[in-house]
Amino acid sequence: MTQKNQTGQDDFNTTEISDEETRYLEQTALLGLEYVLSDFAKQFQKSARRWELMAYPAMVVFGLLAISGFWLIYSLTKDMNRMSDAIDPNMGPNLSEMSKNIADLDVTIRVMSTHIASMAEDIDSMNASIKSMENEVGNMSAKLNTLEPLLFNMAEMNKSIKQMTYSTGVMSHDMNKMSRPMRFMNNFVP
Repeated sequence: MTQKNQTGQDDFNTTEISDEETRYLEQTALLGLEYVLSDFAKQFQKSARRWELMAYPAMVVFGLLAISGFWLIYSLTKDMNRMSDAIDPNMGPNLSEMSKNIADLDVTIRVMSTHIASMAEDIDSMNASIKSMENEVGNMSAKLNTLEPLLFNMAEMNKSIKQMTYSTGVMSHDMNKMSRPMRFMNNFVP
């Protein structure tokens, strides 16, 4: 059994790695680790740049939204302050006075409605009167239609009067002519 142990130790000694080999292996491992870490750093920087490209504009937009939100809240409070200043502090007494006036208005409207009812009756009687007037006007129109011969005779009479006017004018002219000799005779006759 000792012989087996000794042959196992010989194998172990031959498989044992020298210090130079160990250093070489460590350096290659460190070099590989360095490559992996530099690649990781590059990828991390690329990823960070991508996040920066998304995060910075998002932060700017969020900042603008926050500013506009604060501005809206400020405007709203300012407007509410103006509204509260504009509201009448004596609103309670004014509203009670307004309710009294509305009660008076109700009474007045009731009186007006009774007057409107009587006006409706008067308008109905006016309608009846207008209808009777319409009938009378229709009768007058029918009677005037029977006056056509009279109108014709009046037109003839108008023509005769025009002729008489003309004749009277001629007669006046003739009288003027006669007046000259008469003036002469007037000198002789006292």
